[in-house]
Amino acid sequence: MMVSRLCRWAVLAASVAAVAAAAAPAWSGPKLSQARSVEVFPEQSIPLSFSHRRHLESGIQCILCHDSVRESVDVRDRNLPGHAVCGICHQMDSPEAADLFPKSDCAACHVGHKGGVPEHLDEARQPLPDAPKPKRVELPHAHLKFSHKLHLDQGVVCLECHESVPDVDLATRDQLPEMGTCLACHDGGRAPSDCRTCHLQDDTGRLDPWPGDRGVLKPRGRFRPDNHRNEFWSQQHQAAALMTPEACSSCHAPSECLDCHDGTTKPLDLHPADWIMSHGLEANRRSMECAACHDNETFCQDCHTQAQVVPGAFPGVQADPPGNRRFHPEGWRGEVGEIAGAAHHSHEARRSLASCTSCHGQEQCVDCHSFVNPHPRSWSEPGAAGKYAVGDGVVCLSCHSPSDPLLEGVRR
Repeated sequence: MMVSRLCRWAVLAASVAAVAAAAAPAWSGPKLSQARSVEVFPEQSIPLSFSHRRHLESGIQCILCHDSVRESVDVRDRNLPGHAVCGICHQMDSPEAADLFPKSDCAACHVGHKGGVPEHLDEARQPLPDAPKPKRVELPHAHLKFSHKLHLDQGVVCLECHESVPDVDLATRDQLPEMGTCLACHDGGRAPSDCRTCHLQDDTGRLDPWPGDRGVLKPRGRFRPDNHRNEFWSQQHQAAALMTPEACSSCHAPSECLDCHDGTTKPLDLHPADWIMSHGLEANRRSMECAACHDNETFCQDCHTQAQVVPGAFPGVQADPPGNRRFHPEGWRGEVGEIAGAAHHSHEARRSLASCTSCHGQEQCVDCHSFVNPHPRSWSEPGAAGKYAVGDGVVCLSCHSPSDPLLEGVRR
């Protein structure tokens, strides 16, 4: 009886000759792989001894064990073989299951499982309710939108997406496709390139930043210039935003950009920890970027006033009494008629007048320059002054009254 049963499966047994040692690869355990994002591909627990490599080498096709993928349109479908499929080759209902070829007792696949005999299986080789239970296989579904049927109908073969499966024994989340694999087809031509094609969305229609229970979903920058895990991303995202603005809009609303760039929201991580001590030099070099968030006429002055960094207080306009610190160096003010030295304030005023106005009002400049000619020697040449009188001539009116006859020649 047993001999006839073995003969009946002789053909199938021959096709899996290379699977004789399939039980050799040990369970990899619940060890977390770093190759895939846990926010998209949750951790797995696979207490099985199985070799995809040896099964494929024996000539078994993927579709034999994973036949349900033909009609699977949801990533939540569990397209895994049951005992009935494994029982095509593995005669687990035989009393001699542990000695057969290929080995077919419970422990051959279920690592460490000591219970389970043929009478614990029904006719379809499924465990009966009171049968000893092996460790549970936990394969949480990916937090994506995906249809196996759609891809198969388009002529995509299994190993295009799961290309490393023939090289491993127990296939895990590491053999699930990376985004780079998807982008080979999802290039906007052959298949849609919109992130929302695959990634889950929230109620606003944008990508869900919390698709699972392992934290916020952040791009790693492996396939696009969007490494949000870079600690300097808030300062360096400009190039990526210009290159792929549609990718940004998949997650971010335009208001997020405007709130930050208009200064409504001020990210606390934009400046380093010692910024208060070092911001002066940077403000001189990049005053326009400061103005993107800060109002130079009020923010700087309010902060400096609180710190008593104002004229007449700390650190003092003059070194009086002796030992008091200066804010400006020796030679900053200068004397009328002298040649401006390296420390003269005129150089700094030309470089960054906004830095001056953060403490000084316009009247301070006018009080002094009312008797100091601010015009260069070329001022009288034709057209030299014209650009300053464009429109209402506001710059000129800082010193000149609207009725000043000198303005007549400039406005022509």
